[in-house]
Amino acid sequence: MAAVWAVLVPLVWLIPDLSDDPVGWHRQELILGFAGAAMGGYLLTALPHWLKQAGAGAKGPGRRAVQALVLAWIAGRIAAAQPGDGALVLLGIAAYPVALALSLLIPVLSARLWRRLPIALAPVGLLAVGVGLRLGGDGLAAALAMALIVAVVGGRIVPAFLASRAAQATPLQRGALPAMARLADAVLALALVGHLAGVGDSVTGGLLLAAAAGQAARMGRWPLAAGLAGGQGDLLMLVLAWVWLPVGLTLTGAGLILPDALAGLPLPTGLHALTMGLMGGMILAVMARAYMRRAPGALRVGAGLALAFALVMISTLLRLILSATPVALSVPAALWCLGWAVFTLCALRSMAGPTPHPVLSAARGYSISGLH
Repeated sequence: MAAVWAVLVPLVWLIPDLSDDPVGWHRQELILGFAGAAMGGYLLTALPHWLKQAGAGAKGPGRRAVQALVLAWIAGRIAAAQPGDGALVLLGIAAYPVALALSLLIPVLSARLWRRLPIALAPVGLLAVGVGLRLGGDGLAAALAMALIVAVVGGRIVPAFLASRAAQATPLQRGALPAMARLADAVLALALVGHLAGVGDSVTGGLLLAAAAGQAARMGRWPLAAGLAGGQGDLLMLVLAWVWLPVGLTLTGAGLILPDALAGLPLPTGLHALTMGLMGGMILAVMARAYMRRAPGALRVGAGLALAFALVMISTLLRLILSATPVALSVPAALWCLGWAVFTLCALRSMAGPTPHPVLSAARGYSISGLH
């Protein structure tokens, strides 16, 4: 559903008069619809692993509960397409994020997995972002909130996957984050709070530049060379998507501090580095792991998934390069849609076969053939 929605939402820029408010609908649905579905898919896949690690008897939501979540997501998309901000519209939009949060919180609390609470509450943050967009249209706050969610979640899984592939037992795998990572996330959170509190663009921009430096510096502790050795395409996709975090924060911060100096690269373009590049790239890179071919201790990306990821990355670069030529912005939109269409075809092909286990990482010590 996330991939299908990623194909459909940008069509408002390619088909005239498809929406009365293309900007508002585009922002809202890429957050609540696309990112919301992807968040549910990832967290519901990770939940059984969390419970197993804790040796807990609690179970995650079953088949019927997941089907109900899908229906709630669809109802939310219908509600989001309605005009106005009435109570029924807002309730329809809130149904899926609230239901997803409850599906995660109940087993997490039952198993006393206290350190998983912030991630289990991520759907509530997603809801706050979506409602804020619906009522206030604050695109900067929405982009920074999504960047913070990716920094918190992605900042754990990317180095953990790298360390696992490099066969290193690091503190990251036990859930402890280095001081630099915690500080970088805290500064990014402070920038978001400062913006919402109205501290001014210069202060927010300065905090974003500091957060960008911290997010780049934290990569110094990652086992990049060992983790990427041997052409590990699945991990390279994660790292390339992550790089958009410091890049996007830098562009956004500079755009807030020196808007005139960056006249050829306006603030919305910097925000697209965080939404298209970081959010879109990271979601695709994580989702694709479920559809890659298994080899002993490794995941093989395959031509289709590699093409899909490349198209999304190229679309982001073109969105930055062509920002001064609005008439040409349909090109990156079309490439984004094409990339996600290719991904959808790869996913549907894989879904015809058995589900690989573990879903998001390579099986160790043996080969699972026939799974893609």
